[in-house]
Amino acid sequence: MREAANGTGVDCDVLICGGGLAGLLLARQLRRELPEVSVAIVEKLRRPLPDACFKVGESSVELGAHYFNRLGLADYMRERQLLKWGIRFFPGGGDLPLHLRTEIGPCAEPPLKSYQMDRGRIETDLRAMNERDGVRLIEGAKVTAIELGTNGARHTVRYEQDGGEHALTARWVVDATGRQALLRRQQKLTRGSMHTASSGWFRIRGDFDINSMVPKTEVEWHQRPCTEQRRLSTNHFMGDGYWVWVIPLSTGFTSIGLVIHEDVHDRKHIAGLDATLAFIREHEPHLARALEAYPIDDFLCLGNYSYAVARAWSEDRWALIGEAGAFPDPLFSPGTDFIAFANCFTLELLRTDLAGGDLKGKAMLLNVQYRSIQNASMRLFRTASPIYGHPSAMSYKVFWNNFAYWSFTCQYYQQELCRLDADGQEKVAMYGRRFLELMDHMERLLALWAKMAPERPQPVFKQAPAFPSILIDAHVATSQKMTVDETLAYLAMRLEQGHEIIGELVLRIVQELGPERGRQLLDEVQFTQWGIHVSPQRLEIEARKGLDRRHALPDIARDVERGLGPVRRHERAAEARELLQPAAMP
Repeated sequence: MREAANGTGVDCDVLICGGGLAGLLLARQLRRELPEVSVAIVEKLRRPLPDACFKVGESSVELGAHYFNRLGLADYMRERQLLKWGIRFFPGGGDLPLHLRTEIGPCAEPPLKSYQMDRGRIETDLRAMNERDGVRLIEGAKVTAIELGTNGARHTVRYEQDGGEHALTARWVVDATGRQALLRRQQKLTRGSMHTASSGWFRIRGDFDINSMVPKTEVEWHQRPCTEQRRLSTNHFMGDGYWVWVIPLSTGFTSIGLVIHEDVHDRKHIAGLDATLAFIREHEPHLARALEAYPIDDFLCLGNYSYAVARAWSEDRWALIGEAGAFPDPLFSPGTDFIAFANCFTLELLRTDLAGGDLKGKAMLLNVQYRSIQNASMRLFRTASPIYGHPSAMSYKVFWNNFAYWSFTCQYYQQELCRLDADGQEKVAMYGRRFLELMDHMERLLALWAKMAPERPQPVFKQAPAFPSILIDAHVATSQKMTVDETLAYLAMRLEQGHEIIGELVLRIVQELGPERGRQLLDEVQFTQWGIHVSPQRLEIEARKGLDRRHALPDIARDVERGLGPVRRHERAAEARELLQPAAMP
């Protein structure tokens, strides 16, 4: 690929502007998977980087963890970072003691690992790894201009270092400058997300364990599965239009962050440490009191943090990765997932370039896929404000979102479907579009349910996921490799199960609401247009009692009940079930 002579110190194949997590991981991936390609990073911050109080974005989930494994970092993550015990939620009822709130989360160590990351530590370590791998790392250098070459000419990146001005040329330039987003702004590619939320966060000095918030006399709470490992989850304290994260870090600090949705709460509540602490004291007083004993070491905030990007790759050999591309929301910890997708898409374009392939066509395909991924992610949050304050709606959201994420999103990454041609991408996209439709339907349904039937938390533990269950099967399957044909058959199977799961969730909700409000809900979300049908046989089983009903339940219905608990029935639940009879559908 190299077009200029080696040894001049002014040229490389791939120049990455920005040495944060996205840029460092891409450099490592390129050196491991395309060793013939020379790589340089220009980064404004010099080492040593601070522990803990450095950058936000400290939690990963399964897809991002698979990406770490792909880069040979599994042992490192276990030794230098923390294993994560899934995502845990305490929705609604911030005025209640923690043991009186609904708890939604894993009951055991997840079969597949994910991690809690101290960003200062991991970025310091990745810099050293990349240098050992032959990456040229230029630290203390501020990029001042990216001049894109035309008609196949090399790009020029200008930067300042130690008071001097320098330039570096490259065949490929990658913008990994985070929210500075030099290329995204230069090319006018920033797009809105229709999701307005803001966040303020800080780190406390000390290993804060949420178990300390509950008296030892509350034996049932302390004897729930994985109690001793609760602190290793990403813990969420939630209410209408807000949530607070609690994330442990391997360096002995704990990250605390407040997220507010601006359809409910004013941005002023994150405009400074005092305002953020005041909001937490008002809405999560028990958490606020528990945190008072810990010194606070920093504070940062971002207003209206969510944005999309029109395109992130060009046939003219430039790419946007990390937050220089798109950012949806921190809930469900998708940041490293987005890094994995963007970096792997960039690698695929470099492969195409090395092979003399159709860069324009490949860039177009990958931009379409990336827009679909970012759009799907952002739709999880746009209307979610009322769900966060409704324990049952939140537990349903977690159940469905987990299923869809593990069944489609993780499989798209794991099976490297970005490498398919246009025909192959369309075959996959058919399933993706349907999953997206179902996600939209469920978000509207759950938000409306939460508004129609507010509820107070109950002191119950809802396993997410429950062992055994369809969710565990989908979770474990994210680590399996399949052929394209096997993957398409797998997606078809999971989509069919998804239809059945949604039928079960709707059946539960209408029985709880009763016939009048059930009808109102179904009409407002236009349920008859969803293409979801609850069979007469399933409705007949639901009319049975006790063990007769239990033994007759289909496997998926049993799994849903195991994860979400028994159905709560309105006194006229039988009439509500009739709303789902085929004869009741137009």
